[in-house]
Amino acid sequence: MPEHQKDPWVSVRTYHDLPGDEVISSLQKEIRRGNTENACLLAYEMYLTSPEMEAKLWKRLLVIAVEDIGLGSPTAPQLIYTLFQIHNEFDYNALDRPLFAIHAVRYLCEQQKDRSSDELVNWVRRSLEQGQARPQIPDYAIDMHTARGQEMGRDLKHFFAEGAKVAPEMPERNLEYRKRLLTLLNIDE
Repeated sequence: MPEHQKDPWVSVRTYHDLPGDEVISSLQKEIRRGNTENACLLAYEMYLTSPEMEAKLWKRLLVIAVEDIGLGSPTAPQLIYTLFQIHNEFDYNALDRPLFAIHAVRYLCEQQKDRSSDELVNWVRRSLEQGQARPQIPDYAIDMHTARGQEMGRDLKHFFAEGAKVAPEMPERNLEYRKRLLTLLNIDE
């Protein structure tokens, strides 16, 4: 059974008698394209329809913040979640309640978009399902924190030489405490 047939919103009509699944789909596509006015009209339509559809609105906004905005604005999920939490402070029929969803939609519309996290998770999922890729354990991960690394005698020196490497490393980062720590541990760099 195709995924779209499982969607419970297929049988829902909105406040202005629009197909629920199409309103939800349109909301996301309008946010993706930065069409703020229609995206806000769609969001408000979802709010007017029912508390259940308003809950679906917020779930979509939380996903959109990662799926469509992504690294274009890495703090978008925090802001959207905060607005979601604030909106919960107001009763469903409170005049100010929809303000937070509208602000969230407007914000998402105006952000730079980056769908690469969604593309990556879909690549990972399908690669694993099709047997095209499998997780690998790199040698540098076998250190004093693993049974095999302990058996191999990998110690703090190995850890600081291999296991603690970061990339990309911040240029001109503060190395003072690393130097002091390595001196305390009698480890030469």
